Amino acid sequence: MRAVDLLVEAINDMLAYAPDVRFAIEPKPNEPMDLAYLPTIGHAVALSFKTQAPSRVGRAVESAHAILAGLDPADEMAFGLAYDKLWSVHLNDQNSLKFDQDRSFGAVNLRRAFDQVLVLDDHQFYQKGIVGLDVKALRTQKAEVAEKHLRNSLETFLWLVERARSLDRNALRRCRDERDYEELDRLILAHLMKRD
Repeated sequence: MRAVDLLVEAINDMLAYAPDVRFAIEPKPNEPMDLAYLPTIGHAVALSFKTQAPSRVGRAVESAHAILAGLDPADEMAFGLAYDKLWSVHLNDQNSLKFDQDRSFGAVNLRRAFDQVLVLDDHQFYQKGIVGLDVKALRTQKAEVAEKHLRNSLETFLWLVERARSLDRNALRRCRDERDYEELDRLILAHLMKRD
C-alpha cells in the first residue's frame, strides 16, 4: 500500500506543478524489473481515481506490454475506453512472454493486431486519442534496413483499418448474438485472407 501512496503522491505533485497538463500512464508488467506496481490498464485506472484530479490522468496502452502481462491488447484498450481513460495507444507486436521486443505491428499475430484496430475504429478512437507505432529495429539486422519496421507497421495498420471498416457487421453481430465463436473466427480469418 505504501508503494501506491507514493505513486499517487508523485502524480499529485506533477498535477499541481502543471495544472494545464494531462498525464497518461503506460503500464508495463516487467523489464527492467521483474515486478511492477502498474502492470495493467486496470491498475492504472484504479490509481488515477486516487489522485487529486482523476480527469487529468489517463492511459497509454502499448500492445507488447499487454502481451507481456499475458493479456489481450484489444481487451486492455476496450477497458480504457469503457472508463474514457484511453488517451494513447502504442501499436507493436510481441513474440511470447520474453523481453519487450517491440516487433512491427501485426508481425507476430495478425488476428491480434486486427482485434486492436477493430476496437479502436469501432469506438472512433481517432477522434479521442493518439495512435503511435512503438517499434524498434531488430538487433541483428543491417543499419540500412533498420527503419523498415516503421513502414511495415504503418502499412499493416492502414490495411487493417480498411479490413475493419469493410467487415460484414451484420454477420459479426449474428455470430455474437448466437454465441457462435467458431463461425466468428472463420468470418474474421476469411476476411483477413480475402484478396482484393
